[in-house]
Amino acid sequence: MKVMTQLALSIGMLLLAVGVANAQPAQVDVQWHDIDVYTDFESVNQPKEPFATQTKTNFTQYLQELAAGLPAGHRLQVTFEDVDLAGQIEPTYGFGGVDYYRVFDDTSSPKLVISYKYLSATGEVLKEEENVVLRKVSPVRNTRSLRAAGRDPLHMEKELLKEWFSATFTDTAN
Repeated sequence: MKVMTQLALSIGMLLLAVGVANAQPAQVDVQWHDIDVYTDFESVNQPKEPFATQTKTNFTQYLQELAAGLPAGHRLQVTFEDVDLAGQIEPTYGFGGVDYYRVFDDTSSPKLVISYKYLSATGEVLKEEENVVLRKVSPVRNTRSLRAAGRDPLHMEKELLKEWFSATFTDTAN
């Protein structure tokens, strides 16, 4: 009897392990159009290429986090058509010369324009839209409120993505 119980447990654990190994999370593919023509994809005090790479990686990882709740095997393709980062780049003059920083006010809220395609595990297109404009007039944000957001310079843009994701995929979560 004890041997049968152990055998049944072993088989159950094996089946569970195989099932977990085969359950692939939803895949996210992110594409970027020519970032040189985006409305505002500019760095503040950082070289252009490292800033672009870091920012694209940050957006991609965030979309992957959002998609973690989508059904296994599904695929989300997102293309950033335009990006207008929150704030305006302004010079500041000090003892050491000119430096730049991003200023946040009521007129400089972020704007993202995306196109997306959401596919089932079999490749069937479940949802698709082009040139979706994500914009929300935000309250005045300053350096202090940005620090309160965890020092994430893309906090407001991520808020837009989260709101879009929640509104678009509420009926598709596991």
